[in-house]
Amino acid sequence: MKHRVVSPGPKMGVTKAVTKAVTKAVTMAVATGLTMGLMACAPVGAALAEASADAASAGDDNCANAPMIGQFDPARDVLIANFDSKPDVDDLQAVAGLGTVLADPAFACVQYIATAGAYGTQGGAFIPAGDLFDLAFGDRWVDAHADREGAIARLSDTARPVLEAGGKAWITEAGQSDVSAAMVRTLPQELWGQIHLVQHSSWNEGTTGKEALRFVRRMVRYHRISDGNFAHNGTPSFNTHDGSSWAALLADPRIGPIWAEAKRLSELLNPEADYVNPAVSAGGLDFSDTVEVSYVFGFDDMTGVGDFVARFANPE
Repeated sequence: MKHRVVSPGPKMGVTKAVTKAVTKAVTMAVATGLTMGLMACAPVGAALAEASADAASAGDDNCANAPMIGQFDPARDVLIANFDSKPDVDDLQAVAGLGTVLADPAFACVQYIATAGAYGTQGGAFIPAGDLFDLAFGDRWVDAHADREGAIARLSDTARPVLEAGGKAWITEAGQSDVSAAMVRTLPQELWGQIHLVQHSSWNEGTTGKEALRFVRRMVRYHRISDGNFAHNGTPSFNTHDGSSWAALLADPRIGPIWAEAKRLSELLNPEADYVNPAVSAGGLDFSDTVEVSYVFGFDDMTGVGDFVARFANPE
């Protein structure tokens, strides 16, 4: 069964707050003559974080009455977006994919936190991308590579009040479930049934610690969906060798800086990564892990990258 977005977005108070802060950032970038490089990204990323804070402040009442977005209740739920960032660069573009969704005014009421370094037993090198995470999520992310226990504690602290209030925690697993399992264990067992974990990859499951995988499959609500790397399997395929969508993503004043940094990093690091991503090598896109977000938020009826760009990118 497909779950679709049933509302164009939250009330005007939230939308105006987002629009005002983002417009301010774009104007600042143009006025100071910043380029598409990392220096251009930083002010816009800061403004996206400011927009999120403004929206939360201006729209508390509106968000309390926000309608469902797919399976997600913005008035009650929280999104925990985990990224392994190891050993290949697809997570860099998946971060941009989720950042794109969250920057859309229709998602202004979504409570979320993201994790870098949520990896399991796989080999290879971790790919640090702090500036990209800042652009996509502001200060709402943790680094489990640098401080695993601290990251798990913050994830737990974020989820617990939501669950105790009767909401759900939706974990989108762009990687393995070791961090998720550790986080769940810090919470009272009576809350575990309100935690939903979405996984799309057999490889991710195979590189999760055996006990951690067994635990999440048995103890939380485990949603195993089809792989976002492939077409015609019931989920969107957010993996393509076709690079024609880059222009629209980079031209959008809200999300362009996020994608510019994701593109810069993925093209720089891919040749030396422990797994060389073929879509990135071909100049295309691979944000396949974003298929889990599409399942939660109800745009899993998309076909692939073109549909995503048509929905979320607004080049000017």
